[in-house]
Amino acid sequence: MKTFYCCLLSVFFLTISGFSQNPNNTSKVVYDMRTDLSPKRLTIAMWDFSWMYMHYKGGAFENFDKVTDELLERGFNTVRIDAFPLLIAELTAINQEVTIAGDPLQNWGATDVDRKHKVINELLEFLQIARKKNINVILSTWNQGCKEFPEIKKGFTTTEKYWKAWEKVLSILKENKLLDVICYIDFDQEFPFFSPFAPEIDRLGQEKTVETASSLQAMEAAGRVSGGFDKLKWNPAQMTFVRNYMNGSLTHFQHLYPELRFTFSLTSYWEEVRAMKLKSMDVLELHIWMTQSDRFNSRSGFNELTKDRGTHEYSDYMDRVTKTMKSVRPMLMKDMHNRLVFARAWSEEIGAPLTTTEAWGPWWHMDSKDMSWKWLYDWCEQGMDLAGQYGMWGTTPWNYSHPYWENWKNIQWYKKVNSKFLQE
Repeated sequence: MKTFYCCLLSVFFLTISGFSQNPNNTSKVVYDMRTDLSPKRLTIAMWDFSWMYMHYKGGAFENFDKVTDELLERGFNTVRIDAFPLLIAELTAINQEVTIAGDPLQNWGATDVDRKHKVINELLEFLQIARKKNINVILSTWNQGCKEFPEIKKGFTTTEKYWKAWEKVLSILKENKLLDVICYIDFDQEFPFFSPFAPEIDRLGQEKTVETASSLQAMEAAGRVSGGFDKLKWNPAQMTFVRNYMNGSLTHFQHLYPELRFTFSLTSYWEEVRAMKLKSMDVLELHIWMTQSDRFNSRSGFNELTKDRGTHEYSDYMDRVTKTMKSVRPMLMKDMHNRLVFARAWSEEIGAPLTTTEAWGPWWHMDSKDMSWKWLYDWCEQGMDLAGQYGMWGTTPWNYSHPYWENWKNIQWYKKVNSKFLQE
């Protein structure tokens, strides 16, 4: 009997030894990219174009030194801003001014009257302060114009003009030794919604597609999904255009600036872009909203709301939100989990760390007598927990982390959610 047990143990240990050395076994070594990234976690405030639009005497971003101190006080180590590449491409001198039209009802970056801005100088000033304080900066763009260049997005059908705009921005930063403050570059915010290429994509969508080229046939095959829908939202011509634009841009700038990271942020068209199998995105930035849920929108009436800083009646909306959270909050949370499962799998698939810089609640909320923020604090705090659970490199508490929102005064809440994520 003793001999039998000795033989059994020998077989067991040989099996374990062989399993551990067998390269074809089913066990997986999961590599966490964040281990070797610096910093290991990004706590991100999205300051969009507000950082410049409201940089004037009396504006919310009047003093860059003050607002960046407040940023750090709340536990943020990263900020995402508009670099205004299309505007900068039009300028002929570093001190040249442009006029940003007054728009006091604008949701983000509201300005009281027309304001003059020296775009390049202000960008350099902001980045110099960020570098001094070790604040990481994500550069993006909403591709907005100004009074001098009101039709700045017209006429974009090929990539070269857009590339030259970003090349000019990065060349200026290189000359001023500021590239080291850039965490990564998002070429085209929430593509294609703010993109100068949106009209071209729409045009391709209206054309009758003739499937003759093998590349189009391949795109058609890549776009097939289950459930009886044999196409994605973009047709083969659109898929080809977008893939060439994204892949070409990434390759072009990675060659020019191998020391920098590049990507495209997305709020929709996740399936379409994933089907393109782009392996050159350095970061996967996805914007993850409660308002991506049909359950929330149909109950709350969110899509029909007037969304600006005017005086409107929102009591019915808030009553609907309260009832919605009571009836289907677990289902809405499951929706969030499902999106993050998709996002994490995509991140692993292309080998790029996952971030979100606009997320969790509805994409729009307002400081209004009718609008409660308590439910949103609770929901977004749980969103920050999910970011940690799903291994995200960077996250934001929400897209209302600006000095002009009342919630900016809630320093302890920001400290709590950011510090918790940094410890994940």
